[in-house]
Amino acid sequence: MSQFSVLVMLAVLCAFFVEIEANPFVYNYERLRIGGLIIAGLLVAGGLFVLLNPKCTRKNKKSEDDTSEL
Repeated sequence: MSQFSVLVMLAVLCAFFVEIEANPFVYNYERLRIGGLIIAGLLVAGGLFVLLNPKCTRKNKKSEDDTSEL
C-alpha cells in the first residue's frame, strides 16, 4: 500500500509541474526564433568548415588521364 501512495503522490506532483495549454496550436515564437537562429548558425559554420577544410578539395583528374578529352 505504501508503494501505491508514493506513486500517487509522484503523479500529483508531476501534474502540478506540467504546463497545460488551453490551445495546443499556440506556439512560443521566441523559442522557435532562437532555435532557428541556432540551426542557421550551425549550418553556416558547417558550410564554412567544408569550404575552408583542405581535405575537402576537388581533385584534378585531368593531369592523370589526358585521354578523357574529345
